[in-house]
Amino acid sequence: MLFLYKPHVTGPEGDVTSPDIVVDYLVVDGAKRPLSSLTMEAWQQVADGEAQAAYALMALGGGALILPAVVLQSGLVVASRTAWRLNNLYGHIGQVTLNNVPLAEIGLPADTIAAAGGAGDALPRGLMLVRRAPGAAWDAVLDDPVKGRRLSHRVVPEGLHDDRWGDARPRPRYSVGPTQKDVTHYI
Repeated sequence: MLFLYKPHVTGPEGDVTSPDIVVDYLVVDGAKRPLSSLTMEAWQQVADGEAQAAYALMALGGGALILPAVVLQSGLVVASRTAWRLNNLYGHIGQVTLNNVPLAEIGLPADTIAAAGGAGDALPRGLMLVRRAPGAAWDAVLDDPVKGRRLSHRVVPEGLHDDRWGDARPRPRYSVGPTQKDVTHYI
């Protein structure tokens, strides 16, 4: 199984590239997860529960990417479509924050990469590493105060039992030849 990740990578001067990246291995806080636990869909149906902000690291030619993500209590990882190149942050990575918490307190990307067998900003191909921040949050905001830029990602939870139609749900209709008429619905 493969996951096709399509980020918009913003460079330090504001230029944007949009590569297609294949993910075939997902690791959240050191534990392998199935790729079916990864999505980019921001609207999520949930029964209940919490979510946590996270940052994700993704291997790419020319250096790893860092992006905001949200991890739901169910284990689903919702990755942002926006990212930065990690090597553009190395001079000041200690000042970068995730939801106002310095990455040094969560775990520096270099430590996360080293634990996965990488070095510097080089990761094995196809690997996405996710590191959660403490506390509950349905949004993840990476702030770079030195370059004055921000990446934000919000997951919108919808209740599993909410009915958006309410009493206005359309009556069932079936097409019968060239005409349409109301029919008894046998469910």
